[in-house]
Amino acid sequence: MSISHIFFNLLRRVSMPLLAITLIACYFIFPDDVAVHHTSSGRPDDFISKQTLFYVAFGIIIGMNLLLNLLRTQIQKINFAKLNANSVWAANPVALKNLLDAWFSALITFMNAFMIVFLIALNRINRTEDQHLDINYDWVTVGGAIVLLIILFYLPIRLLYTNPAKAE
Repeated sequence: MSISHIFFNLLRRVSMPLLAITLIACYFIFPDDVAVHHTSSGRPDDFISKQTLFYVAFGIIIGMNLLLNLLRTQIQKINFAKLNANSVWAANPVALKNLLDAWFSALITFMNAFMIVFLIALNRINRTEDQHLDINYDWVTVGGAIVLLIILFYLPIRLLYTNPAKAE
């Protein structure tokens, strides 16, 4: 097992409880009506109840983690040697399984971390005291999209342009 496989697997296992704790803490801190949109002057103009936000966020979190873990399990069952007999990665199924597992763990960890940052930013915007409307949170969306693209393209690039390590 590679160090990246162990590292991302540990991060994936830690990110889920942290996300649950963040969601529960935000639920207790949010006002009854959570502002989800603001005008250009910073005044809230669209609200959602904190119960609805909690259940929608909970559904997205559980659904996303369940579907990605299910996809990881199904992809690991594929016999890649039958799909591409000339592939160096398919000839080394242990290294390929470790790479796929580490990649899925990194993707799940990132999705959980993005939800944590999103909930914290939404919490900071909706505070009654110490409210931070002067901070622009657009960087969360842009940064998240950039990191997601890096993670998504890492696997095909790694499979196309590298070979598995000899020790694996």
